[in-house]
Amino acid sequence: MSCWIRLGLEPTQDLDTIRQAYRGLLPAHHPETDPQGFQALRQAYEEALRLAREEAPSAEPEAQAEADSQSPALRGFYRLLEEPTLRFDPLAWQAYIAELDELPLDELDALNWRLLHELRSCGPISHVCAGLLATRLGWAEQLLRLENPQEAEAFLQRIEEPDPFDTRLMNDWPPSAQLESLWYFRSLEYCFRQRPLFEYEQFLDQHTCLAFPDDDALIQRLLVQFSQAGIGSHSLYARLLEQVERAPDDPDLLFLLARQADALGAEQQALDCWLRLWREHRHPQAERWLINLCARHQPQRLPLLIQALDLQTSPSAWPDNLLDPAQAWGSPAQSPQTLTRWLEAARQEPGGIAATFIDWRLDGDDELPLLAWLLQDQPERDLQRLYWLAWALQRGEAELLRLVLAEQPGEDALDALIVEGFQRQAAQQLHWLEQSPVVQSLVQFCAADDPAAELPEALAEEHNRPVCREWLRRMRVYPTHALHELNCHFDIRRMFTRPFALLVQEALAEHGAQRPAPTEGDALWAWHRQQLFMLALFDQPARWLAMIDPQLAGQIDYPAEHPYAPLHGLLRQVLQGADGSSGLLGSLDNGDPLQAVLASRLLTLRTAIDSSRLPTAAQLLACLDSEPAVLDDYPLGKLLFCAVLYHDRSLDEAQRTRLRDRIEALYIDDYWYEPLRRGLVEGKAKHPSAQLLQKQGIASRPFNDALDALDSLLNHCAPPKTRVLRALQKAKDDVELDPGLRCAIMALLSWTERMLGNDLKQAPAPFWAVWKLKTRLNRTGFALHLAAVAACGSLLLAVPGIIVVMGLLLVSGSLRRLRDMGQGVPTLLMVLVVSRVIPVLPLLLLGLPGDKLPNRYGPAPGKGDQLEGGLQATLRRMNS
Repeated sequence: MSCWIRLGLEPTQDLDTIRQAYRGLLPAHHPETDPQGFQALRQAYEEALRLAREEAPSAEPEAQAEADSQSPALRGFYRLLEEPTLRFDPLAWQAYIAELDELPLDELDALNWRLLHELRSCGPISHVCAGLLATRLGWAEQLLRLENPQEAEAFLQRIEEPDPFDTRLMNDWPPSAQLESLWYFRSLEYCFRQRPLFEYEQFLDQHTCLAFPDDDALIQRLLVQFSQAGIGSHSLYARLLEQVERAPDDPDLLFLLARQADALGAEQQALDCWLRLWREHRHPQAERWLINLCARHQPQRLPLLIQALDLQTSPSAWPDNLLDPAQAWGSPAQSPQTLTRWLEAARQEPGGIAATFIDWRLDGDDELPLLAWLLQDQPERDLQRLYWLAWALQRGEAELLRLVLAEQPGEDALDALIVEGFQRQAAQQLHWLEQSPVVQSLVQFCAADDPAAELPEALAEEHNRPVCREWLRRMRVYPTHALHELNCHFDIRRMFTRPFALLVQEALAEHGAQRPAPTEGDALWAWHRQQLFMLALFDQPARWLAMIDPQLAGQIDYPAEHPYAPLHGLLRQVLQGADGSSGLLGSLDNGDPLQAVLASRLLTLRTAIDSSRLPTAAQLLACLDSEPAVLDDYPLGKLLFCAVLYHDRSLDEAQRTRLRDRIEALYIDDYWYEPLRRGLVEGKAKHPSAQLLQKQGIASRPFNDALDALDSLLNHCAPPKTRVLRALQKAKDDVELDPGLRCAIMALLSWTERMLGNDLKQAPAPFWAVWKLKTRLNRTGFALHLAAVAACGSLLLAVPGIIVVMGLLLVSGSLRRLRDMGQGVPTLLMVLVVSRVIPVLPLLLLGLPGDKLPNRYGPAPGKGDQLEGGLQATLRRMNS
């Protein structure tokens, strides 16, 4: 279809006629209801305009341009743009608009679009002035008359934005100053609104010289922009101080003053403003600034501030129905924003107690590192006190929360803010502990005297479990029946986060260690220290002892009547000894119920190996039972370990049967293994070759020494030679050795220590007891025997029968001297035979040292405690 037919026109070069036809047809083809018709009409309109221009005579535009240039209205517009005193003056533009109103409509219509074109290309102009002209000529309503209305529409939208200042203020400025200032402040406004703030700051940092209009609105806007961008200005800061003095409670002014003070380095002024904004208005940016300040200057208090700034709502009441999901409302929690802050703080790696506290708050289960720091006296007492308060919010019962509420804020501003936040949270949690129906049900159950009482089934509902968990995490004393029911009902082992030491409390209660009731007032802090120290010890004893300072036990006092007092006294003594915590396992008395529980929890193969005293066979078997798979990667060492325990007669038949089953279950796919296993069970194992042992990653010399020691203990009922024992001790202390072999050596040394302990029970005989032939004689005693023999020899001519006495003295002294070296009658007979050839041979016994350890003939004569600290400590002294 022809474009002229579509428009309903005869072919023409009159552009206005084409436009009027197009506008007349537009309502019938709306773009939304008839998009295809609108598109066809638009194409016809554009095609008609193209044809009209191509057929129009070329001289017409020139004539039109010449006519326009002679138009008084257009000349007046040019003068308006070119005169500096008129260009930015709205009054002058209004006067020009009044002149346009006098023009005939056809002349004004012909001038309309020419003025728009000139205005768009005239450079920086006042939006107020341009807006006056645009409104009067109605350009926005006539955009469809233009060929490309998009550019004109963008221009009209741009001039709708306000000018950066009152342009009348620069009427008497030179044109260059006018244009420069308007461009600069307009660009500045664009950077602030459309670009990142760092680009705004970069733009301001460019040195320039320009006229500055005396516009209060501009200055106030710059004040706001500079403050929000963090750009300091002393003049703007002074202006702000005046405004704040006139309106001290205006939060917007306080915010701007805080930003300016921060930018200018007036940190105390900024801190005061931010504190007011937080306390009075809960300003969100105040939180961020306070956190950043704390991270810069007091990073160890950063977790405390994050905790204090956490905001939670607390309901005034809860529904009575325990099945209602609303029971979870108001229970202790932390907001997602606080969780995000924990993660941000962790990435800053603050170290020290701050990092420990953050790990605990993010994980919740591993509380021991925090407790080790809290219980130890710290040089910075104020910081420790704040962390105690933060811990109390998570773990404190009602009485401890009341102590938090009674805490007096310190002089430091951040410390005071932290205490305020803690007290607000303590009040919320206290309300929850006293009013929540779920909590009250738990309290009533624990207070019931009836051991058969059961928890309400509603507490097992999924929405109630987090509420119950938060209550169970609080430090309190439970009745024994309640502990068992709570642990079973809530399956504490699978709960996350797991309430601290609740299972341990049940185990202690079963052994009669009922903890004392909490005290009142400030003494409640000491009560918590006492309980936490022991509960941590029983919960993870090896880790706790490795974590704490040995002086910590001496910093906590237990009354004499306290059930933990005897254990505490032993712990203080052991930890302050030379062996430290490694000596605790061997010092515990299994006859004491509490110490027996601790020993059972402390027993692992690792702690047994590291212990300064050798554990018993029963303790080593308990380690093996509690960690059945710990030596599975070392089958040959585990086989020897089980075989040594199997042959130890201090174990009963049931224990030895379990060990025999373990031995039978072990298997190595090699031809030599089965004979070795059978030989170990029978107690007559042969030495495997070094190549076979090396193939299994076992050092041959320690392994064969262990076999020899087992043979001596089992088949000869005698301790191994001291040389062998020293070699075995060195092997046990070698951390590079096979762990299973080290455990087997430890069992052999323990067996030997028990046997040597029996030898120590024999009373040593004096050197002159020549008739006690089964006793030991040291070199001094033997020398006195030889001196007696020499004295008798001088009487030989006078008393011939004295030769019998001489022989008896020599034989008795030599035999007892050989006993001291661990030898017997066969060696004596050999010495007597050889002495017929070498008469001075008995004198060699004066130079040979005796056995430093007890042997089957008793303790070494002339020495004190020969096993001081046990066999292991004695062998280590000898090896060193």
